[in-house]
Amino acid sequence: MGFAKHALLGDGFRIVAYRGGADERPENTLAAFEHAASLSKSIVIELDVRRTLDGVLVAMHDDDVSRTTDGAGKVSELDHDTLRSFDAGYRFEKSGQFPYRGCGVGIPTVSEVLARLPEQLLVLDVHGEHPSIAHDLARLVEQHGAAARVVIASELTNVVHRTRRAHPDWLLSATAGQLRARVLLERIHLDTLAPRTGGIVMIPEVHGSLRVLTPRFVAHAHARGERVWVWVVEQLADSHRLRAMGVDGVFTPSPTAFLQAHDDHLTTAPAVIPPFP
Repeated sequence: MGFAKHALLGDGFRIVAYRGGADERPENTLAAFEHAASLSKSIVIELDVRRTLDGVLVAMHDDDVSRTTDGAGKVSELDHDTLRSFDAGYRFEKSGQFPYRGCGVGIPTVSEVLARLPEQLLVLDVHGEHPSIAHDLARLVEQHGAAARVVIASELTNVVHRTRRAHPDWLLSATAGQLRARVLLERIHLDTLAPRTGGIVMIPEVHGSLRVLTPRFVAHAHARGERVWVWVVEQLADSHRLRAMGVDGVFTPSPTAFLQAHDDHLTTAPAVIPPFP
């Protein structure tokens, strides 16, 4: 397999705007993505990907639209025209106010996001197990020439494996199963046997009562040429502590403050992705 340079594997500490910066703008909307992009060219923007009933990929975390919009129903059971009619700013609240209600904030398509942010670094986090979603997303990434600036993430093993088979040089996250195996093997000091996960390991610091992120975990990931990004970090003090541990990035819903606190965070030189074994 070949080698591929990717900006997201460069040196430095990455600030990832979680769902576009969900504490600052309505999550998974162009309002959020464009605000985050305006903060810094180096910021990474995470958006969630789901497939509508008629096959359009949209930015939405939940299958049920009611938490973030004035609509009802499941993304997978609604067509795109119906989703377009919903107010995606309706539920966003700040200090008891709803500043984005009735402001024309909609649910964007993934294609719209890629077109509106043609140079931005992105995490495309795939949800929903429709058989074609991995292929459909890969087609959009190719159409927009975005492979060198996105990482495709998913807890769904089939999505990651199908994408890897079709595009072995693309940057991918670890699956939930790969992370579980890595954590369990670390506990018995056999983590050197764990397979490489594909480039970026996205992991919580704690899962339930289990601490999954340790200095050993980070060191072994770095020895494999991987980067470690932690989700979701809300306190600045935690981001500084994790950075001191050697973590390479954090997902945060408050990107403005985190960028200001880590204003020395980045060296932009791209790295080389080791070939997947």
